[in-house]
Amino acid sequence: MRKKLRLLLALLAVLVVLGVLAAADVPVVSVLAGLFLGSIILLLLMWAAWRIYHAFLWRVGRRLAFSYFLIGVLPIPLVLLLLSAGGYLLCGYLLGHLYRDAARGIAADLDTRAEAAVARGTAVGGSADGAAVSSAADGAAEDPVAVAVYRDGQRTGGDERLPETWPAWVPDEPGASRSVSYFAVTERLPTLAAAAGDASRGAIAAYTGDLSAELSRRSDTWVRVSAPTEAEVGDRVNVEVMGREIIVSPGAGRGGESPEHFFTRRAESDAEDPWLTRQWDRPFLVWGEGAGPLIDLATGERVAGDVAVGLKAPPATVRRHLFSGSAELDVTMWSSLLLFALLLFNVYAAAALMAVVMIYALSRAVNRLSRATEAVRAGDFSVRIPVRRRDQIGELQRSFNLMAENLEQLIVTATQKELLEKELSIARDLQKSLIPSDLPAGDGVEFATLFEPSAAIGGDYFDILRLDEDRLAVIIADVSGHGLPTGLRMAMIKSALTILAGQAMEPDDILRRLDAVVRLDHPGRFFVTATFAVVDFRRGELSLTNAGHPPTYVVRGSGADGPAVRELMLPGSPLGGLGQDYGRETLALEPGDVVVWLSDGFIEATDADSEPFGYDGVERALAAAAAARLAPIEGEAPGPSAAVVRDALVAAVHRHTGGAKPDDDRTLVVMRYKRASGG
Repeated sequence: MRKKLRLLLALLAVLVVLGVLAAADVPVVSVLAGLFLGSIILLLLMWAAWRIYHAFLWRVGRRLAFSYFLIGVLPIPLVLLLLSAGGYLLCGYLLGHLYRDAARGIAADLDTRAEAAVARGTAVGGSADGAAVSSAADGAAEDPVAVAVYRDGQRTGGDERLPETWPAWVPDEPGASRSVSYFAVTERLPTLAAAAGDASRGAIAAYTGDLSAELSRRSDTWVRVSAPTEAEVGDRVNVEVMGREIIVSPGAGRGGESPEHFFTRRAESDAEDPWLTRQWDRPFLVWGEGAGPLIDLATGERVAGDVAVGLKAPPATVRRHLFSGSAELDVTMWSSLLLFALLLFNVYAAAALMAVVMIYALSRAVNRLSRATEAVRAGDFSVRIPVRRRDQIGELQRSFNLMAENLEQLIVTATQKELLEKELSIARDLQKSLIPSDLPAGDGVEFATLFEPSAAIGGDYFDILRLDEDRLAVIIADVSGHGLPTGLRMAMIKSALTILAGQAMEPDDILRRLDAVVRLDHPGRFFVTATFAVVDFRRGELSLTNAGHPPTYVVRGSGADGPAVRELMLPGSPLGGLGQDYGRETLALEPGDVVVWLSDGFIEATDADSEPFGYDGVERALAAAAAARLAPIEGEAPGPSAAVVRDALVAAVHRHTGGAKPDDDRTLVVMRYKRASGG
């Protein structure tokens, strides 16, 4: 947060500095500062717009609605705009067509007047001073057409405004299909003219009335024909675009009434409704035509630039000239079009309704999924989403419910496992407390032990009990099975053995009593192998009683051929098995002798090829340990210490198994006998 605040303050400082530099009147620095300031502001605006865009479209519902707006709604006004532009262009082309038809009609009339004058030899309806008879069409006082006849290249009669001599540039046979050209007769005003015959005998007819008004009347479109004046020619601007020169003139055309007055007058003459006149006859359709250069009628030279023709018309004009004049056909066509439009609107309305429903349903489903996910993230694994959909969203909701259920079960299992781990930890600590940690030590004996269960709770057990001042009892046992039940049975054996050993009973009697205790557990029948050893320090004697347990090893380092390892295999019945026959043996101990009691976890330890360590491996490891220390230590008998033998045997088994985790409990008790008490 502080980092963002510092960054914001630094940015504000940069903007202030750039603003000050831009406001200063330093030629280069001010311009560069202004450019940098504008760039930074533009980038900030773009970043703000991007953040607003993402914030607005973060929700899936808004994103879907915006997508539908872009795909389903926005194209409609764009298409309407395109249709409007196309319709406007079509209307403009129609207005241009109406104007050109009217201009060609006037030009055809002028051709007819000129040909009639050639045939008669005089200017029809006119006198030498140019006066003309009235026009029946317009009801005007004067004829708007000026006619002059020519003989041998000279004007012999007609309107004096026309050229005195036959224009040499007029072709002998102009042809009826010649394009309409505008000529200047007087005052540089554009008009239409036609010539018939040739220089020997010909005639020229020119329209000298209000040409724009006549074109407007004939085309049913407001028309204004204008040419640039001399002042406008000097002020005009030539613009070249893609190799084409366009003349832009600031001046407006001259003459003629306004289009609003023209169409209002026509509408009132047709006795139409005034309100409809104001709306339907409003001349907002504007178009323009280029009619070529303005040519001097006498010389044929170009007097001015292109003649501009401005066109304006209301929609009523387009309707009158574009559509059919048959009312029945109009009704049929418009009814069909309206029916088709209603059909398309219904299709669009149904599609829009379907899109809105789909967006709402999808947004609601995503919001439910989002809320459920938030609940799961908060730790509520019991949340479920009601599934009513049969699509991919419904499948996703069902998958979420299944995931939440599995997570809930996993949490329950993990909780139970955690509780079990705590209980196992307590049981493990309790089992460790049953294993003696304060081993007897003195002048007569030393011990080294190892207790390595394969599971959290082991089934092996050993104990060292002092029977009296001269004797010790060493017990090692292996309860069948693993885990917590085995550990509980081991604790039961420990309690019973402690009680029985305190009653000064013989080892055979103690084992028989333990056998009876083991047999009491009828629902969970199990077996126990055990070795009960009594060490007499005063006499230097070892008494062994074995109930199906692996052999005891005695390592003696004073043999004739070096250290000797003796295996004491005493067959016997395990506790809880068939019979109560136990193996017994008593042997004398010599100073430096090492006695080893172990469980079958050492013997059955296997390597990568499933080859067991075996009894031979135990003997070799013990012999190697004994040979490591044959030199006597001052004041002590020769031979290895109890810890050396223990570590050597454990290292040998570790090398054999490659350091793999043990499959069975491993328990080891090593005793080194020093000398007899008082001896």
